[in-house]
Amino acid sequence: MAIQGLDHINIDTFRPDETVEFYTQVLGLENRPERRPDFGFPGAWLFSGDRAVVHLNFIDEDDRFGQRSAFNHIAFEGSDFDGMCATLDGLGKEYRTSVRDEIKLRQIFVDDPNGVRVEINISG
Repeated sequence: MAIQGLDHINIDTFRPDETVEFYTQVLGLENRPERRPDFGFPGAWLFSGDRAVVHLNFIDEDDRFGQRSAFNHIAFEGSDFDGMCATLDGLGKEYRTSVRDEIKLRQIFVDDPNGVRVEINISG
């Protein structure tokens, strides 16, 4: 699945392995540690093609101060609605779909391990 139309989002996570696994398995992004600059703290950049669209900062759980993420959702432009649903089914991920005939859009909603809602929009 190709992702287009988004520069990047940045997520603080104290669940780095699960978060990298989610974005690589569900969205097909690639973790390229050699492309992430040394910021002096751990993290990952996850790529679609040549663009790092998801930036992760690995933090200690105590750094969250008990607050929930400010994200409502992240929207990606996608393709292959049936293929994405099959991928999610195969991974055992819970998700919901919505068909918006009035704007010729099919949507898939799935939460990442941090509670960030991921919306995947497929035109047509």
